Amino acid sequence: MLIGVTAPSIKDFVNTTAIAPLQPPGKIYGVEFHAQVVSQIVSTVLNGRPVLKTWSQDWEYVWIVGWGVLAIYLGRLNQSPLKTLVSVATVSLGLVGMGYALILWGWWIPVAPALVILVINGTILSVFYQYDRFLRCQIEIRQRTIEKTFVEIHNGPLQTLANILRHVQDQDLEQSRLLEQLENLNSEIREVGEYLKQKALKPEESLRLGNGLILDLKLPIHNLLYEVYSHILQRNFPCFETLKVKVYSFDPIDEQYLSSEQKQDLCQFLEEALCNVGKHAKGLTRISAIGKQNVGWYTLSIEDNGVGIYSYSEGGGTKQCLDIARRLKGNFQRQSLPEKGTLCQLTWYLANKTWDFAQIRRKCKALVLQALHLIKSYKR
Repeated sequence: MLIGVTAPSIKDFVNTTAIAPLQPPGKIYGVEFHAQVVSQIVSTVLNGRPVLKTWSQDWEYVWIVGWGVLAIYLGRLNQSPLKTLVSVATVSLGLVGMGYALILWGWWIPVAPALVILVINGTILSVFYQYDRFLRCQIEIRQRTIEKTFVEIHNGPLQTLANILRHVQDQDLEQSRLLEQLENLNSEIREVGEYLKQKALKPEESLRLGNGLILDLKLPIHNLLYEVYSHILQRNFPCFETLKVKVYSFDPIDEQYLSSEQKQDLCQFLEEALCNVGKHAKGLTRISAIGKQNVGWYTLSIEDNGVGIYSYSEGGGTKQCLDIARRLKGNFQRQSLPEKGTLCQLTWYLANKTWDFAQIRRKCKALVLQALHLIKSYKR
């Protein structure tokens, strides 16, 4: 039993906003307040009604910030806005369900603030991430286009121009011959421009060499390397005039290890290396281009017996080779040989584009059978 007085003369009031129609507003008698507390205690004991428990303020902040970080992660993880919206909606339903379940168990958690920050970070920020990703992709495509254009010009007209300048400096070229080579240079520049225009309108899997030959990148890589090798040696470079011995060998590479862009990089690397030999390897009599595969690694090397390296500065061709090695995640080296000549070499690991579990299973089975055969031979 609870006994008390509710007379206005007794200044026993408690400020509260839990009950709206109060006179005076916002105040109840002390005995009413005690009655409410007793009612809660009795209901908890008799009816099993839980008393709500709460976290400390610090843990509530951690809870809200954690949901915000989760929303940012979902926005960065998903590639499409639709997947982001579905993920945010699913996680939001899970958050509301978690809050309801915890209330049934007697815990009150801040659901509304966490839900608001989850929706804001998961939708609005994801839009900014998608826009930023789009801009970065456009910048990368533009940079790649500029690099390809430079390579086309460097391996074609610039090589011809360097050859003309060398003859002009040596003064060993007749005027008629000079005019002919300048006309060829003009034609090469125009052909490069037309090829780049067609490439932009119809992006096909093709590669144009400096001498105008267009290769189909759908062919196996060893065939492409041979085409590059044979056609570059037919170009009018001064050092090729003394060439007597030509050696080449290109091991095939399974198509699963190379994309069209990687094939293009390898062909341009071989073209650049051979053009450098034709321009700088004075006294050249022997050249070899070898592509060899060994324990998952592939090495493409170009070796000559010319005068060797006379300058270690990084020109446009060297930077081009280094960029190709970086894209292939391999190593590039250019060095003089002990006796005479230059070695230009590119080495990279043949990383499979996709995991072929059937092929892995076959290889494991072959290794097991080989081991069993060795054991039987040893017993005999």
